[in-house]
Amino acid sequence: MLNIPVDIDVRELEKSLNEQLKGLLYEDDDIRDGDKMMIRAVKRENIRLSVDSNLIKYRVPLALWIKYDLGISKVEADGDIALSFKTAFDISRDWSVTTKTEIEGYDWLEKPRLKMGSFNLPISFIADLVLKNSKSVITRNIDQVVREQFNLRNMVQDAWKQMFQPILVSEAYNTWLTVNPQFIGMAPLQMKGNKIAGAIMVEGKPQVRIGQKPGAITPPPLPPLQIIRETGDDFTLHINTEITYEEAERLAKAQLQGQTFSQGRRSVSIQDIELYGQGDKIVVNTVLTGSYKGSIYLVGKPVYNPAKNAIDVESLDYTLDTRSFLAKSAGWLLKSAIKKKIEENMNFLLEYNLREMQAQFQQQLSNYKVTEKITLKGELHELGIQNAYLSQESIIVDLALKGKLNVLVKGLN
Repeated sequence: MLNIPVDIDVRELEKSLNEQLKGLLYEDDDIRDGDKMMIRAVKRENIRLSVDSNLIKYRVPLALWIKYDLGISKVEADGDIALSFKTAFDISRDWSVTTKTEIEGYDWLEKPRLKMGSFNLPISFIADLVLKNSKSVITRNIDQVVREQFNLRNMVQDAWKQMFQPILVSEAYNTWLTVNPQFIGMAPLQMKGNKIAGAIMVEGKPQVRIGQKPGAITPPPLPPLQIIRETGDDFTLHINTEITYEEAERLAKAQLQGQTFSQGRRSVSIQDIELYGQGDKIVVNTVLTGSYKGSIYLVGKPVYNPAKNAIDVESLDYTLDTRSFLAKSAGWLLKSAIKKKIEENMNFLLEYNLREMQAQFQQQLSNYKVTEKITLKGELHELGIQNAYLSQESIIVDLALKGKLNVLVKGLN
């Protein structure tokens, strides 16, 4: 289970809203339209957002210019007003964010003053008129900013697809991770301080392959939103790690190929090594040259060694056919140190120093860019081996990863 907290910074929404709403927000330039007025409403200063329960509230300060038709003459006035709004959030089944913005009211910062004359302007009527006519442009922009800045569906869709793609988590160890998600849900959005907080939960069947890059899995459609109640920022992954025989051969060859073993006046050199599975055991085909030319076969069982936190090839020994053949034609090989040397070096997983692997994972998790707008930042606290067994094409190792993970959304965190 993977829990991914998501934070939306209200200050960033505020910044975007102020960039969106600038200058003239409402204008009525027809004095003959029945209200006997011309009005210009210009944003007076920055809009400030605040969080209250499950709502975002904000005031829009406006500077007003008014021309009023008295019948015998026209007079002008200036004033300042602050319009108040509130926006509620919800998430639809298709992961799209919906907003509902409503008017809360207004406050006169400075009531309109005539530039000349003593006529009393209908300030309540003016306020209602400004509120009514600027509502649509302001609420439309607010809802648009929220949808654009917090495009949850696109974000989750991109992350969902990416989790089916192999990720190179360790170049040094040629290690690939595929999360392979099976379920995705989200906790209800909550207001915390200056943030809108949520959490996405992913259940998957992660796979790690050590060796060649695995083929990508074709992602199914993003499942409908399911609301979950309990989440955290910690994760525990139990991963089937696949070490191909090809990769295991490469490591074994690096240790053993070209080594020479002597017994009296006879000697052999290891020319090649082939590994494959046979039931629950691994077979080591060692090709020799020198005083003996041909193959010898050894078998052993890969087991987890908790004392070393590594995989050992236990009880590596000659096959019965190989032992029988060597006893008749090359008995001296049975007395040589070649079997012991191969056994020592067939503990090849010791090369996969877990501290180094953990450091590689941590480096990737510290700032892994999923898409242009989505970055994973996490801490890997523990990486350990649980078990080992064989498949037809590889050695399967159960790894357990524990840590914390956050997703950062550009412009929101």
